[in-house]
Amino acid sequence: MNYLGHLILSGTNEELMVGNFIGDHVTNKTLSQFSLAVQNGIHLHRKIDIFTDTHSISRSLRGILFKEHRHRSRVILDLFYDHFLAADFDELTSTSLPLYTENIYQILASHLETMPISAQKYYTAMRKYGWLEQYAQTNGIRSILHAMSSRRQNTTSMGSSVDILEDQYLHFKTQSHVFFKDLFAHFSKPKYHI
Repeated sequence: MNYLGHLILSGTNEELMVGNFIGDHVTNKTLSQFSLAVQNGIHLHRKIDIFTDTHSISRSLRGILFKEHRHRSRVILDLFYDHFLAADFDELTSTSLPLYTENIYQILASHLETMPISAQKYYTAMRKYGWLEQYAQTNGIRSILHAMSSRRQNTTSMGSSVDILEDQYLHFKTQSHVFFKDLFAHFSKPKYHI
């Protein structure tokens, strides 16, 4: 899962949300610098990553991407999952994507000073460029993946993976929705209510 999935699984607890958002920016060495509630969010982030990476559907979908994108298939699939969460947000949750993202931006902004600098930069870019909203369109995912690739030297663009997504869209969508049911059931989220 990428940012949207992690944030949804945090429910309405703000500190859990902050911890889940900064999970990739915190090491075990710096973990104790945060409140227990934020630490719980960081642990939740790691558990979500493990669940996602080891799920049979994730393995199968990464297999489709692996020939062309190798080790980057995991990152790409995380974005694809967030695409389907965003594209089908009204169907899967009890609110709209624009209302949800505006609320998220405000919550994270109010906790910005507690975040590592690298997470603050991600938050600033996420809000400035509307990443969460862009997830809803395949062109938005393509643009984000192109930008991620441009930060790495000697890397072919991950944006081309969206061609695979578009060619097999129904398969990726159906499998993603089955995965979401398992994911939310595992993390005790009845249906998809936020």
